[in-house]
Amino acid sequence: MDPLSSGRALFCYALLALGLALMASGGYVQAKARLANHLIEDAWQQALAEPQRQVRPWFYADTHVVAQLKFPAHQQKLTVLSGASGRNLAFGPGHLLASGALNNSREQSVLIAGHNDTHFAFLQHVQVGERFAMQTQDGLWRHFQVSDIQVVDQDDSGFMTRPGLYLSTCYPFNALATDTRWRWLVAAKPVSEYNLALLTGLSLSF
Repeated sequence: MDPLSSGRALFCYALLALGLALMASGGYVQAKARLANHLIEDAWQQALAEPQRQVRPWFYADTHVVAQLKFPAHQQKLTVLSGASGRNLAFGPGHLLASGALNNSREQSVLIAGHNDTHFAFLQHVQVGERFAMQTQDGLWRHFQVSDIQVVDQDDSGFMTRPGLYLSTCYPFNALATDTRWRWLVAAKPVSEYNLALLTGLSLSF
């Protein structure tokens, strides 16, 4: 084989090896994500069985599961983690600890954040008037109705003076830049049992 042909062959082998390595890496990342989701869901079931216990999804995690959100209209079931650090948001939505308690959105502002390219990507399709539910560790389901959707600056915290549940993610969706200052903010109000009965049924199974 002449040197030119030999060089081409080596180049092809190198490309093949690189492609296989990238495929293996992608498969590893996907497998890791699926395992994390399974562990988080399992931790949530344990947390419901032991309401007074802070259940971590894996033994070295610096967070624990605190709630589960269900958006039936979008076939979304998301387990919420304690704390909205970047590390936590890689695995699921996070409850901002500086905001109110998850079970007290009638009197306090409660903020849950998530990434716009993974767990909270579906928020771009949510509409005002939609209903969803949140289960806290005491096992109770609290129902909410989306009351407002807006884009705010990351430093705008004025909404935090108004009671309610807020879901926040970076904006715009599908943006190439990751350092955007804008946030997509979905505001929701608790739905009382009386008002819930007046509305059409909210099925939480899917």
